[in-house]
Amino acid sequence: MIFIGLGSSIGDAKKIFSSTETAFKNAGIHVTKKSKNMHCPPFGGVAKNEFTNAVWQIETKLSPLKLLHTLEKIEVQHGRIDKNIQQRWDDRTLDLDILIYHNQVINTDQLQIPHPHMMHRDFVLKPLSELVDENFEIPTFGLLSELIKNL
Repeated sequence: MIFIGLGSSIGDAKKIFSSTETAFKNAGIHVTKKSKNMHCPPFGGVAKNEFTNAVWQIETKLSPLKLLHTLEKIEVQHGRIDKNIQQRWDDRTLDLDILIYHNQVINTDQLQIPHPHMMHRDFVLKPLSELVDENFEIPTFGLLSELIKNL
């Protein structure tokens, strides 16, 4: 199972997420399940706008690194400023993160899977919990239900 985290705090998130799904289809990424959209206060002390977050389960033949590059292109297509220029945790039209890629554990300069901060973010864990059962285990982090209890 592959899970992608989505976030948006600039523009109409519902339209942006719909357009993102179309971009996914065009890139060979099939959305199989979606959480409800969750509205959250800004995270990290930089952004000023409320965020809309969601988690989608996907299927793709893309490798983790190719998926990362594809998601970055889709972010840019939706008005995302280059991650090297934009301040971390600032407002953005679209943020896409690979949360989980099957049971793989990847730790390189370019890519970390599972997402290294997901265990501390209710706007990731709660939507993810809508898509899996209570015994779902995140590689290296443990049971999702326990992570949610520890938030």
